[in-house]
Amino acid sequence: QLSEDVERGPENPAEERGGEMEVHEDTSSVILPDSELGTTAPSLRFSKTCLKNVFSVILLFIYLLLMAVAVFLVYQTISDFREKLNHPVMSVSYKEVSLYDAPGIAFYPGKARLLSCKHHYYDHIPPLINPGQPGDIECITQRINYTDPFTNQTMKYALVVQGPRDVKKKEVVFLQFHLNETDQDFSAIDYLLFSSFQEFIN
Repeated sequence: QLSEDVERGPENPAEERGGEMEVHEDTSSVILPDSELGTTAPSLRFSKTCLKNVFSVILLFIYLLLMAVAVFLVYQTISDFREKLNHPVMSVSYKEVSLYDAPGIAFYPGKARLLSCKHHYYDHIPPLINPGQPGDIECITQRINYTDPFTNQTMKYALVVQGPRDVKKKEVVFLQFHLNETDQDFSAIDYLLFSSFQEFIN
């Protein structure tokens, strides 16, 4: 049997060499990927570390931004609260009415004379019949004499007129004055408003 095996061995030397070559090729093919993995592993680790650092910086920036916004909002809220404490505002409620207490209008005409006074409505104001001439005085008026403290205690007078009171019809008061002097400008009359004509009279 030994002699037979020895005799068979040299018959196929190419096959043995081919087998050996195949083994060498397999081992070389196994060794090459190991060497390639050894060179690419550090680059992968470096890229992962770099990405982690970038994400950490981005998250830190977002955190600082949110903190800045929160601090600003807190500061703004505290400032508004302190402003409201320094300037308290009372609540006002409105109630719709058709008539309200007539206000008082105090005129200071000086040397001017009241010619006419009538109550009209905003949508219908008729023209004057005789401009510059005395007419009807259909308003409730009150003449008050007073001492003017700014002109050497001279006596002056004020004309207090009952104002309009019909809200829905937009009532207005039309007054006509006349000044029989050419050397004085009569473009405006000083006046003062009172909240209630009746309280002022009382």
